[in-house]
Amino acid sequence: IGNLSTGHYYFFRVSAWNSQGYGQPQFSSPPSLNPHKPPSAPTGVEVKVTSETMLTVGWHPPSNNGGDQIRKYRVEWDTRASFESANSPPHKGYIDVDAEENSSHTITMLSPDKVYFIRIFAFNSAGLGDPAVSDPLYVSTSNQVPGIVQGVAIHESSSSSGSLDVKWQRPLIPHHGIPCFGTLDKPRECPSRYGSTLRSSDGGEPILEYQVEYNERSDYRGTDGGRKIVSTTYTTIDQLTSGRNYYIRVLARNTVGSGPYTTGYRVVAP
Repeated sequence: IGNLSTGHYYFFRVSAWNSQGYGQPQFSSPPSLNPHKPPSAPTGVEVKVTSETMLTVGWHPPSNNGGDQIRKYRVEWDTRASFESANSPPHKGYIDVDAEENSSHTITMLSPDKVYFIRIFAFNSAGLGDPAVSDPLYVSTSNQVPGIVQGVAIHESSSSSGSLDVKWQRPLIPHHGIPCFGTLDKPRECPSRYGSTLRSSDGGEPILEYQVEYNERSDYRGTDGGRKIVSTTYTTIDQLTSGRNYYIRVLARNTVGSGPYTTGYRVVAP
């Protein structure tokens, strides 16, 4: 049956006919089906360095799903652009991930002495579509600065007037902004590096300290402000001017350098 619309579901039944007329119809199995073909290549494929042993690749859905739901994505990597090297895992391989739960994936156990090429395929029920290569085309691993700290909470301090308690959590997403796994709306934790329990959203090096900056101006150039450096995930800012607006932001730092600041939080000093 030709001239059907791609992606639309059609129902079918068959009836036999003789001189007495048509008999009872028999419905098809499956009862309906949509004309479809493999999807086009994923779009917006980016690869970023997460640590000395990890690369994270992110992508967006294909511009054409082939008339069927995208069910999986295949992440493939190799040390050659042909993806036909004689390497064995972990320097060559692929993994299929669920399309509803993932728009990024982190490849682990890599070596800083090699360059890696990455490409992404989309799957629907018709099979594998064309691949999209990453931007940049190839990359090597190295340790990085930490990601953005999360969960910043600021409250009036019980210690004295003119004081604010600031608390936060360690980074969940690496400094480049692509979640190690999951999606931007539902990011999941980065892998721990080999032999450690620390998550690699720290850039591959342990976080040594956090810097808390506060100021009366949103550009942090006012005269009423300062910085505090602590090794914990909390601190108290004292001697603020009661009733004045302050902007507060936090960053994490390791031996590579300082990660990006959080957005500035505006609060009124008690």
